[in-house]
Formats: sequence, C-alpha cells, structure tokens
Amino acid sequence: MCELMFPKSTKKKKRKHHPAPIVDTVKGECFLCRLEGIRRQQYTEEHHVFYGGGLRRVSEENGFKAYLCPAHHKDGPRAVHNCRETRELLCRIFQAKYEETHTREEFERLIGRNYLERS
Repeated sequence: MCELMFPKSTKKKKRKHHPAPIVDTVKGECFLCRLEGIRRQQYTEEHHVFYGGGLRRVSEENGFKAYLCPAHHKDGPRAVHNCRETRELLCRIFQAKYEETHTREEFERLIGRNYLERS
C-alpha cells in the first residue's frame, strides 16, 4: 500500500493527435515569406490562424496552423498579431483551402464568420 494519503494515479493521459496544417507549410520555413517569394531555412513559430474565444482549439483540431518567422508572427509591423490586414489575409487563405473540401456553412459554423465575402 502506498504511504501517500492521496496516491497519484499511474494512468497517463492520452495525448491528442491533431491533423497536419491544411496548407503547405513546414517547420523552419515561414509561410508568409514564401508567399513573398522568399524561401530560406529559419527559426519559425507555430501560429494558430483563428484564436481567441475558443478558436485556438478549433484551429488545432482542423489544421488551421502555419509556421511563421518572428517578423511575420509577433515582432514586425506587418506581423499577424500586430496587423489586421495580414491576419485577415491568412484567414482568407485558410478559409479558401478549407472550402475545397467543405462548405461555407460548415466553415461559418466552426469559426463564426466569413472572411471571403467582406460586408
């Protein structure tokens, strides 16, 4: 018998395996740099395209992720966390890719808005 008053469980939590990103993005190569025609190996960070209000989990489960260099992720003036235009560009790219295999209604149900049709 264990000497602890509340012994720890020996069961480990099962780790969830999430799908790969739905766009062509690889670790070590910035997705937005590639859109600008710059291809080089560099430090990258995983960016969840849709975040806030529970959308980070939705991004994780549906592959709405891209690898970005620090300048495009958090640090630069045109970084997705600093520039609405850049963030919405990524949102439109991922919505268009998602709609290749799903309907717009499914996307709107998941995310709560449509980025392809501006109102």
